[in-house]
Amino acid sequence: MKNKMNYKWLSIFLVVMLVVLAGCQSVSGLDLNKVIQNGASIKSLQGSQTLTLEVIRNTAVTPSADEQRMLDLFSNVKVKLTDIKQQDLTHLSVKGSFEYAKGQIPFQVTVSDQDYTFQIEGAKKPIVLHNSPAGMEQLKETLSKELQEELKQLYTKSAELTPAMIAYLSGNAPNPANISVSDAKEYIRTEGLNMKKVHVEINGSELLGLFKSFATNLVADEKGMKDILGQLYDVVAPLMKAAMKENSKNGDNPMDEMITPYLNNKTLAVEFAFTFLNSNLKKMLADYDSYVAKATSNEELKKLLSDQQVLKLDMYVDSNLMPRKQNMELTLTGLDDKSVVQGIKLTSTSETWDLNQPVKADVIDTSAGVLELDSKSMFKPGKILAGIDTKSQLYQLIKNDLQLTKKNISMIVDNNSSSFQTSSKPYNSNGTIMVPARFVVEQLDADVAWDQATQQVTITDWVSGAVIKLNIGSKQASVNGMIKPLETEAELTDGSTFVPVRFIAESMGARVSWDQEQQMVTITRD
Repeated sequence: MKNKMNYKWLSIFLVVMLVVLAGCQSVSGLDLNKVIQNGASIKSLQGSQTLTLEVIRNTAVTPSADEQRMLDLFSNVKVKLTDIKQQDLTHLSVKGSFEYAKGQIPFQVTVSDQDYTFQIEGAKKPIVLHNSPAGMEQLKETLSKELQEELKQLYTKSAELTPAMIAYLSGNAPNPANISVSDAKEYIRTEGLNMKKVHVEINGSELLGLFKSFATNLVADEKGMKDILGQLYDVVAPLMKAAMKENSKNGDNPMDEMITPYLNNKTLAVEFAFTFLNSNLKKMLADYDSYVAKATSNEELKKLLSDQQVLKLDMYVDSNLMPRKQNMELTLTGLDDKSVVQGIKLTSTSETWDLNQPVKADVIDTSAGVLELDSKSMFKPGKILAGIDTKSQLYQLIKNDLQLTKKNISMIVDNNSSSFQTSSKPYNSNGTIMVPARFVVEQLDADVAWDQATQQVTITDWVSGAVIKLNIGSKQASVNGMIKPLETEAELTDGSTFVPVRFIAESMGARVSWDQEQQMVTITRD
């Protein structure tokens, strides 16, 4: 199964890469490389886009009741972006809607530096996500102002480097066999423009050959690779120097002696990186044909690299060689004969105007507060539901249609079982099944906190709204401030807190069942 998934992701990656890079050499006198570079250099614009995802049914397979429900709801999903405003490389606003079988959900998104703010119909407050690696927010508190500023500059510089990176990659991309250019008149909003229409078609059977040509071109383009590596050095080196400077306050680091010569000598750093990348690309190309022969013996990969997988792209270019409109259709089908879903069809239509003109991104009003999600809580549907109107279509989508809060947790009560570590195994305490609080609570997407001084466990369940407090050794607990009796007191075993499963689960709106024959306890929640 692991290899099967790897092959699929490999082929999907190749498709996505070629959506961006396909057909970048001159065709019929049109400099496509220049068109791609111009598109990547756009800093401000207004536009609109519609994305549609259609499921291709496998009529030879009868779906289960749950599969049929999902097919009925999500066989045709559409995202409409009706008002895109890009102010600059780090500030953007979008208004649109998500549409599925039961209706549509309007939304607005703003991007400001590294913060994403969502205003979704049905949400009580705007939702804020921080676009930073897990733990970065906590890490920033320990960093000097100099290093924090370098981190901020890295984000901006990376955005500014994107056009050069795309220009380098597109300049080395080969044209697919099916590419043509023709004259066309198209309307952008209400303005009729005489443009060039670039039509591209790529089948799955072409991907491996195109990728080999692309890698061959990269190896031959020594100057281009060194230039882009030099620009990457300019972006990354200042941050690394600041980090090493700060780290030196904590004592000598043996790695510093190895890295410093490269950080202080751009030519040396670029030559080292070039030699490493270029030699590995050459090695890959030398083994490419044998690798492909071996890989394509896999039946799943054969299907992905067949003519059934098709990308079609129409790009409309104005007289200034600026891409203004695109229609894209990607079909992936025949991948699994035994699945009820035979494939997918993704279509996209988009157009842009006011390119590199003054554009002001919209701002979402957050004066009444926000729901702030970090890297952990954003994967807890219950916490998101707590901030959503229960009568809204958004609540219906998350809770009932996607069933993101639905849980089914099974644990075997067997001290000889190797399925769980000692601190995670449930056990029977005089007829009461005790389960590890942290494991069960986190499986139900709730939060758990431990107070060492008072020996108290606090469980916050976002789905039911329950706040449960238990003390080690006490046969009483509180649920939303009300005192409740316990079958058995909470216990501390091997450093982990164990609690009566039925009390905890039912207090969180879940159900508990017991299988005597298998000695298994199961917790379920809709």
